Amino acid sequence: MATIVITGCDTGLGVEFARQYAAEGHKVYATCLFPETAHETRAIAGDVEVQKLDMTDHAGIAAFAASLGGRPVDILLNNAGIGRPHPPFGETDYANWRRILETNLIGPMKLVETLVENVAASELKMMAFVSSRMGSITLNQSGGSYAYRSSKAGLNMLVKGLAVDLAPRHISVIALHPGWAATEPGGRVPVEESVAGMRGVIHRAGRHHTGIFQTYHDQPLPW
Repeated sequence: MATIVITGCDTGLGVEFARQYAAEGHKVYATCLFPETAHETRAIAGDVEVQKLDMTDHAGIAAFAASLGGRPVDILLNNAGIGRPHPPFGETDYANWRRILETNLIGPMKLVETLVENVAASELKMMAFVSSRMGSITLNQSGGSYAYRSSKAGLNMLVKGLAVDLAPRHISVIALHPGWAATEPGGRVPVEESVAGMRGVIHRAGRHHTGIFQTYHDQPLPW
């Protein structure tokens, strides 16, 4: 059975990732910003360890890594992220933009640098990042959402860079688009379907797939 670290397990996709992996018997470290109120996550049956992890707290990331004690991590699943609000041009909230970048982009990089030895020591050697179609520069035909789009576009570049730099260590690095998941009003893709699809992409991705940007139904997206 694999060991999987999942960020952002307070709600939504993170909870479902933890639930599905645990149901298959894997060891899951489900990290949350507020573990004490993550009732859904705490109720998941199986080998699930719920731990606090704030992606903007680099000391906390180091402490989490220390708690693993060098245990190999087969899949590092960077799911935590901030999606809203999306103020229009002329009403930019710069403080919140910095918070989004710290959470969606800088925090994942810190986590990767901190846990790279754990991943390298594992059998699967997989790093997966939940990105978004909104991070695609090619597909942006509607403008707006500057903070969120820039954080995910940056995350995509991070994935490409890590794929190159970590290839000599046989670590695969991929970006995933969950679809418009029903984690928010108007979402059309059931959370269970989105997560099952992304897990399928992760499962099928060999080392020659490193650096890909795929939808939850395994279709490539342009950067």
